[in-house]
Amino acid sequence: MKGEVRNPTTVWLVAIFTCGLGPLYYFYTMFTELKNYLGRDDINPIVELLIAWVCAPYALMRLGGYIQEARQRSGVANAENNWVNYLLFLFACGFGWAKIQEDMNSIWQGGGGAPATF
Repeated sequence: MKGEVRNPTTVWLVAIFTCGLGPLYYFYTMFTELKNYLGRDDINPIVELLIAWVCAPYALMRLGGYIQEARQRSGVANAENNWVNYLLFLFACGFGWAKIQEDMNSIWQGGGGAPATF
């Protein structure tokens, strides 16, 4: 099951202008999509959301690992773990959200994800 392809710029702007509420929504959505795509029952989006609320850098590290696994499974070239890049970009005006969404889109577009809704 593929996830939804989203516009990375829109994800970035929502993350900035919602003062932290948008990223929590994206954490939940991304973990749900990765859980469905990877078929792993050990990924619990609610627990991951709570981890993100308490310690966002640790949650980003976990998200990076799951994205790496999904990229390898989808056959994306250079499927290295980018969690350090996510952390660096996160502190650069939240631009990491656009980078994370680009990586998620590369997974979904590899096998035809749902079309973007915004």
